[in-house]
Amino acid sequence: MIAIFILGLVVGCALTLVVAAHARQSAALDRGTAEAELRRTVDPVVENLKRVSDEVAALERDRRTTHGEVSQMFRVVTAEVGRLRTETGSLVSALKRPHVRGAWGEMQLRNCVEAANMTAHVDFASQASVAGGRLRPDLIVRLPAGREVIVDAKVPMDAYLRALEAPESEQKALLALHGRQVRGHIDTLASKAYHAQLEGSPDFVVMFIPNDAIYCGALEADPTLLEHGAAKGVLIATPTSLIALLHAVYYGWRQERIAESAREIAAAGQELHRRMSTFLEPYAKLGRQLDSAVHAFNQATGSLEARVLPQLRRIEEAGAASEKATPAVAPLETPARLVGDQAA
Repeated sequence: MIAIFILGLVVGCALTLVVAAHARQSAALDRGTAEAELRRTVDPVVENLKRVSDEVAALERDRRTTHGEVSQMFRVVTAEVGRLRTETGSLVSALKRPHVRGAWGEMQLRNCVEAANMTAHVDFASQASVAGGRLRPDLIVRLPAGREVIVDAKVPMDAYLRALEAPESEQKALLALHGRQVRGHIDTLASKAYHAQLEGSPDFVVMFIPNDAIYCGALEADPTLLEHGAAKGVLIATPTSLIALLHAVYYGWRQERIAESAREIAAAGQELHRRMSTFLEPYAKLGRQLDSAVHAFNQATGSLEARVLPQLRRIEEAGAASEKATPAVAPLETPARLVGDQAA
């Protein structure tokens, strides 16, 4: 019994060891499979994370490059704004001097004239004066049909220039003063009556403001400036509107040149007709004379054949002819074609 018990115990232990070994083997196989499955699942995620990391690194490099470029651009813009502010201040300081302001206004006028191709039809202040030299406009624009338009550029802008440099609390009062100065200049131009000094001038004068901001500043202070000027016969023009006006005048000159060319062509046609009529008179007379000559030739030929040639033949028959043969003379069958004759 003891032997059987021991044998059973040994067999049980062996079975236990076999089962344990089988369990460990199965666990090892399951762990390997799980690790393989986990690796198959994790590897794509790792690759994607690596790709994302590379993209983030590239974006960071681009960000640093862009940040450097933006910083450089910002520094350049800041420098340009500072330079522009300095140059604007220098321009404002220069424009405070009347002769500089006048030269600047004249330069703006010349630029407008050149932009509209109107140089050939414009007289500047250095070339023209009216009323015996007492009135000297800045510009005289010649129109077709002998008319002329006066342009004046002596607009006051002292208050506006002071407003550019003044504190914000004082700008409104200075701009209001600028509006009053512009209105006063309109009244001054109206009192000069330029159109009365020029026979071909229309009943208005153009007041040129060489900068749109100066005009807008005056208009903001006094919104009725445009209507006030029109009622006084003074038209306000900035560079933009003056170029448009000069372009319209240039178009008028183009039409005038076309009309003048048409008149010249008509005059040339009339002269050609007159000369051809004069030429055709003796030419027709020559045709009639040629026709008369043909008729006379044919008459002479008939008389020759009837009266002279028979006697010459008798002389030849009598043997008294000379060594030279007598040529045959035939009448002309085609008469001269007269001028105006429709026959071919």
